[in-house]
Amino acid sequence: MNENNIFNRNRLGFFGILIPFLLFIFLSSCRSGNGGGLINSIFSNEIDTDKFKEAIEKDSLLKSDDTTNLLVKAINELYQDNGYKPLWMDGYKISEKGKKAIKAIHDLEFDGLNPEHYQLQQLQKDSSSSKDNEEFAINFELLLTYNIAKASKDLLFGIIKPKDVDQEWHIPNDSNFTLKSILSLDSLNDKNIFDSFRPENPRYALMRKEIKKWIELKSDSDYISIKEQLKSGDSNIISSVIHKEIYNSASDTDLIKSYQYLNHLSTTGKINDELFQILSRSPDYYIDLLKINMERLRWIHQEFDSQYIWVSIPQAEVDYYKDGKNLFHNRAVVGAKSTRTPSIFHPLENIVFCPPWGVPLSIVKNEYGGRIPSKYEVFKGGKRVPNSMVNASNYRQFSVRQPPGPAAALGYVKFNLPNKWDIYLHDTPGRYVFGNKLRYISHGCVRIKNPRDLAALILEDKGIGIDSINTMIRKNKTKFINTDKINVYLVYTTTNSDSTNNNILYLNDPYKKDAILKEQFVAALRYNINIAQSKQ
Repeated sequence: MNENNIFNRNRLGFFGILIPFLLFIFLSSCRSGNGGGLINSIFSNEIDTDKFKEAIEKDSLLKSDDTTNLLVKAINELYQDNGYKPLWMDGYKISEKGKKAIKAIHDLEFDGLNPEHYQLQQLQKDSSSSKDNEEFAINFELLLTYNIAKASKDLLFGIIKPKDVDQEWHIPNDSNFTLKSILSLDSLNDKNIFDSFRPENPRYALMRKEIKKWIELKSDSDYISIKEQLKSGDSNIISSVIHKEIYNSASDTDLIKSYQYLNHLSTTGKINDELFQILSRSPDYYIDLLKINMERLRWIHQEFDSQYIWVSIPQAEVDYYKDGKNLFHNRAVVGAKSTRTPSIFHPLENIVFCPPWGVPLSIVKNEYGGRIPSKYEVFKGGKRVPNSMVNASNYRQFSVRQPPGPAAALGYVKFNLPNKWDIYLHDTPGRYVFGNKLRYISHGCVRIKNPRDLAALILEDKGIGIDSINTMIRKNKTKFINTDKINVYLVYTTTNSDSTNNNILYLNDPYKKDAILKEQFVAALRYNINIAQSKQ
C-alpha cells in the first residue's frame, strides 16, 4: 500500500471522528438557553443563562432575609428584564461596571450608612479573587446584586421604622421600590448607582456633602493639631479652626457670627464660653448627628416638588420654595414641649383670611376648666347658647369658637392643610414672641411671622397681592381662597439647610428625640452587620 493511500485513510478516519464531535457541540449549543452550552464552556467564559436562572431561584441568601418578599421580587424583576444575564460580570471576571458598584457601596459611608452592612469587605475580597469558574462568578454576581438591592431599599425607606423611635412622626413614605433604573446606567460613567434611590430633598445632598467633609477632617493632621490647642483655651487659633470647619473667608468678627449662626447660637460675634463649647465638638459628634438626620429624611417620600413649604420644628423657622428659589424665610413659633408639633406632611388646601378659631376641647378642659371666657362663643347643635351653660362635666357637648378680630388667636391669616391632628399654620396677635430665641410655646400649630407676605406670594398667580389681602382683612369677614397644590412639611430634624440650601445648620433638640434615634440606628446597623457576616 502506498503512502498516499495510508494518508487518505487516516485523514478520513480523523474527519470521521471530528465531524460527529462538532455536530454534538453544535446541538449542545442549540439546546442552551443563551446559545452557550458546551461550546460556550469550551471556547469562552460566559455564564450559562439556564444555570444562572436556576441559581437565582435557589439562592439561599435571598430567601433567608427578613425582607425576602420585597428584595426577591425586585431582584427577580431586574434579571427578568435583563434576560437573565449577569449585570456585573464580564465572563467570569467582574466588569468595570461591577467595580464601580462596589465603590458605590464603599461610598455609602457618606450617606451615614456602614458599608459593612452591605458586606463590602467580602465583595472586595471576592472581586480580586483569582478563581475563574462559573459557579464562583454566579455566586459573586448574586451577592453583589443582593447587597445593592438592600442598600437601595435602605436609601429609599431608611433602615429603621419611624414609629419605633418617634410616635409623633406622621409623614408617609409611599415611594415605589424597583431596581429597574439600574438597567439604564450602562457603564455608570460619572453616576453613582444609588443616585436614583436617594431622597430628592436638596437637604439630603447637602448633608451627604457635609458628612464627607467631617470624615476628611478626621484625617487632617493640621486640623487635629489646632483642635487640641483649643483645649488650653487659646483664643488666637479660633479663626483657624472655624476656617477649617465652615470654609469661610470672612474677617474674624463676621467669621464668628457665621459660625454661631450655623450652630444655632446668638450671632454676637463675641468669643465666650458657649462658643468654646461648640468649638470643642469632635468631627464624630457632627457625623453622628448627620447620620440620624439623613435617616429621618429617608423616612420621607423620595420625590420632591420644586414648590413646597418647609417648617423646621427645632429651628422654629419656615421657608417657602418655588422653582428652586427661596421666596419666603421667617421665624415661626412651634409646639411647647408638653404640646409638641408633630412631623406631618399635607398639601395646602386654602388660605383663610379673618379666620374664626374653634377652641379644642383639650384647651376648654385643661385651661378653662369648662368655664368659658366671654371672648368666646358657645354653640350646641349649631345654635348659639350662653357661655354659662358649659361646665367641667358637660363641656364635650358644646363647641367653642372665637370670632375673627384683632385679638383672635389665629390672627388674620390661616394656612389650611386639613389633617386629623388639626395642625395648621397661622398668624397670631401676640407677635412679640417672634423676638424670642426659643420659640417652643404653641399648642402644636405653627405661628408665622409676616404671614400676609407669605399669602401674597402663594396667591400671586391668582392676581391677589398684599393690597387685596389688606382690604379683605379690614372688612373683618371670613374669606376662603383655594390655593394651588403646595406640599407643606412640618419636620423634626436637628440638622437643616439654611434658606439658600447652601449650608447645613446644627440645631437644638428641644423635644429630646435624638438620643433614642441614635441608639436604635446604631443597634440596627450592628444587628444587620452581624447577620451579613453570619451569611459569609
